[in-house]
Amino acid sequence: MADTVYEVVNIGDKSWRIEENGVRVFLFEGADQSLLVDTGFGSGDLKSVVAKLTQKPIIVVNTHADSDHTGCNNQFDKIYMHPAEFAHYDEQGPRSAETAPVQDGDILKLGGREFEVILIPGHTAGSIALFDRENRLLVAGDSVSAAPIFMFGAFRSFQAYIASLNRLSEISGNIDSIYPSHGPFPVGPELIEKLIGAAGLVMKGGVEGVSPPFDIPAKMYMTGGVGFFY
Repeated sequence: MADTVYEVVNIGDKSWRIEENGVRVFLFEGADQSLLVDTGFGSGDLKSVVAKLTQKPIIVVNTHADSDHTGCNNQFDKIYMHPAEFAHYDEQGPRSAETAPVQDGDILKLGGREFEVILIPGHTAGSIALFDRENRLLVAGDSVSAAPIFMFGAFRSFQAYIASLNRLSEISGNIDSIYPSHGPFPVGPELIEKLIGAAGLVMKGGVEGVSPPFDIPAKMYMTGGVGFFY
């Protein structure tokens, strides 16, 4: 494996996004430890890339268990995710890394920087966002994105997704930037309201589905500049 599959981009003080062929992971360093959010497709040596950026002990958290977010999990000793993701994760086969739960409301303390775990089911049953209240940013996984969001197949629920977006809407006045795992980076909190409206239209049959640009068992629904594969 090589680290040449990754592009590292500084996004703030002791903060990085690591791009890997259409998906991104995030690294944040505090005074005591660092937080790695997701591990990508698994096509490179992510652990070595991270080690060049921080020497602090690393907490690894999966926003959810889709395989493009868990690919390098086995390069680390312990992976945190919401327990509602365990069944989805187990379907991918045995893993050497220990799994451990994070719960809604947990605070991940890095030393001088904190992230609150917010459970936002819908894209998957245990999708979470990580809210840095002091710096007014939200790491949203796949749930808030300007790229079309996967909403077909097992573990996904449009009804739960809309409820989760409404929860995020309640704190959107405290958010300046949202960090999505796919698509344009960053996005603003106004995208939450766009997604609420678009999801509601799709659920009511108010958007015509078209063939997606790649082979998946779903149609693509676009409206208002956002969309879903469903």
